[in-house]
Amino acid sequence: MATCENQLTPQEIYEKKLLKRIDGITFLYPDFADIIHDLSLVMRQHQMPFKIYETYRTPLRQKKLTSLGLSKIRDPMESTHVHGVAVDVMLDYRAVRSVKKSKLSKITESDLNQKKSDISDDFGVVYNLGVNVLGSESRDPRTVVEDQVVLDFWNYLGKLIERQFPDLVWGGKFNLKEGELIGTDPPHIEYRYARELMSKRETLIALKSRGNPGL
Repeated sequence: MATCENQLTPQEIYEKKLLKRIDGITFLYPDFADIIHDLSLVMRQHQMPFKIYETYRTPLRQKKLTSLGLSKIRDPMESTHVHGVAVDVMLDYRAVRSVKKSKLSKITESDLNQKKSDISDDFGVVYNLGVNVLGSESRDPRTVVEDQVVLDFWNYLGKLIERQFPDLVWGGKFNLKEGELIGTDPPHIEYRYARELMSKRETLIALKSRGNPGL
């Protein structure tokens, strides 16, 4: 039988829940949530192998991601995810040929509650699907095709967003330089008016009124 010392306190249980990944649109900024709902429908209609992987992110989870090297954002309140105006999409593993399915599963199912060590190579693979996003001493970033089918899917997503969703910004265009095949953050999609709303604190007001966890 577990002793009292091994049992979690109510505060520890609460904080553990705040580290969980959220993939529903309930806690997103309302106008943005409606657009993401429509985007999800269109992706299914086009039989695109993407799913909404993460939506709203608690400040505590953002801090944890940064501490593990999975994000460069030091102040969680600067994260568009924390303000409910960004989502990340994930490729369906069946469309990925360049990564072992077991490795991809390890990425998508990783639990931050169980991860205490520094970032491992496995966690970078999601940004390495289709092109050599990270680069190396011998290869320039985002210039080498690793899986043409996957790269085509990402770019198809980008074109779809550009054509049908003018109020969204696709991370596959971020920091895109001449000669590169894709930008630095293809899984990321954010609201075009995110920064403006964040600066006016309109996002936080809306999310707090909806009872978003962690705020």
